[in-house]
Amino acid sequence: MGARKVLAISYLRLTQKEAETFCLEWGIGVYFKPVAPRMDISICQCPAGSIALYCRHFEFSNLRHPFSLFVLNVLEYYRVSFGQFHPKGMARVLHYEVLCRACGYDPSLLLFCRFFRLEKNGDWYTFETSKVDTCLISCMVSTLGA
Repeated sequence: MGARKVLAISYLRLTQKEAETFCLEWGIGVYFKPVAPRMDISICQCPAGSIALYCRHFEFSNLRHPFSLFVLNVLEYYRVSFGQFHPKGMARVLHYEVLCRACGYDPSLLLFCRFFRLEKNGDWYTFETSKVDTCLISCMVSTLGA
């Protein structure tokens, strides 16, 4: 398997200065003490007490700090970390949350599980759409008042 599927052989290419600048741009406080790991350390070797994050989660998925309770609940429910999630998978979680809030509802983990299923591609996790009955979707849309 190539580096695109195996996290243990995927490495960061940011310098410490670039990591600090990124955190400032995205509103992540310096009190969190952002650290760019050495070039030979993979995300799987994140030190205890730290959270490994990808820049792509913020740039591509539109992840924001502080993280929403819904995002944290999804990660806890599936027992995965930010560092194990592909940015496309995180984008699906955030897109679902935004759509629920746009309709005036709190996002539901139970309903999220009905529409999406966790998939693994190598070491990466993502969410794929479930095979949902179209009548369920039309019923859902009318229930949301759309």
